Amino acid sequence: MKYLGLDVHTGSTVWCLLDEDGEVLERGKVPTTAPALRELVERLIAQHAQVTAAQESGKMSYFVHDCLSATAAKLLTFNPHHLRMIAASRKKSDRRDAYWLAKTLQTGLTPHSVYIPTGELRRVRALLSERQTVIDARKRWNIRAAALLAAAGHRDVRTKGQGWLQRLMNHPDGIEEHLLESLERCGRMVSALTSEVKALERQLHQEARRIEVVKRLQTIPAVGELVALTIYAWVGDVHRFQTARQLCAYAGLVPTVRQSGNTAVHGHITKQGSKQLRAVLAQAGHVLLWRCTSAEAAPLRAKALRVAETTSRRKIAVVAAGRHILRTAFYVMRDQQDYNPALLQAA
Repeated sequence: MKYLGLDVHTGSTVWCLLDEDGEVLERGKVPTTAPALRELVERLIAQHAQVTAAQESGKMSYFVHDCLSATAAKLLTFNPHHLRMIAASRKKSDRRDAYWLAKTLQTGLTPHSVYIPTGELRRVRALLSERQTVIDARKRWNIRAAALLAAAGHRDVRTKGQGWLQRLMNHPDGIEEHLLESLERCGRMVSALTSEVKALERQLHQEARRIEVVKRLQTIPAVGELVALTIYAWVGDVHRFQTARQLCAYAGLVPTVRQSGNTAVHGHITKQGSKQLRAVLAQAGHVLLWRCTSAEAAPLRAKALRVAETTSRRKIAVVAAGRHILRTAFYVMRDQQDYNPALLQAA
């Protein structure tokens, strides 16, 4: 077995090949193109039979994965923050990065590899990410409009709810001409971005109607179409998790632990994994705690309400509610059955 480390960049990829004893056999640099990467790996396989490759996760991870999936080489993708030898090195270069990636494979001191989705999962992830990007851009233009008004002394103009900027454009009493021009520009941008959000949501709605597991996830209380799609997209193959607790740890919803001797300190949640997944689970937790009053939601809601003893613990209760929703989603996806409140009541 030979071990290949790939330090991938947009223009070029630096590589290093080690043998079973950790000795450098070859190293070099190739363009980051599909023909060049496939030619490199196929040549190394022809010379050395078995090759395991490693790369850091980044914007080129999907591209490299797709390029090497047609070859006989095994490719592992790692979170760069987990590769302490590279992140903590005082001498960091592309050559050293490629060497240490191969060295982690050779020594077996590798962290958990990153899951690379394919096909349908990758498409849904891309749509969700684009929707969030457009929403963030729209929010920035709304904030800019509010800042312009505040700077001109109109602090009480903004009202609650959606479309406040458009309502202001329809009744611009007392607003200077140059300020009105800036606000109209902000309004045009907000309107255009809103149209883009609606177009993306139509595509997501079509995906949700087509995917069976998303329909099952929507049987869980407080889980709507967007939350179900996000869970489906970022969990992917649920069978890669042995327990629901492992899935919650993957989503960063378990507390940090600092233990030494007889002392153990539990802190905030780890916030590992997808930020987008945690955000929608927090929203679902709010809905479960304060809006779901049906009999089906009662067993799931009761688990989170045990935490909300005082007002100061409401945020903790929301996180707990999101975690319980994700645990329930694990069993719904694993067992391929709808949400059943009787199972929670029995527990």
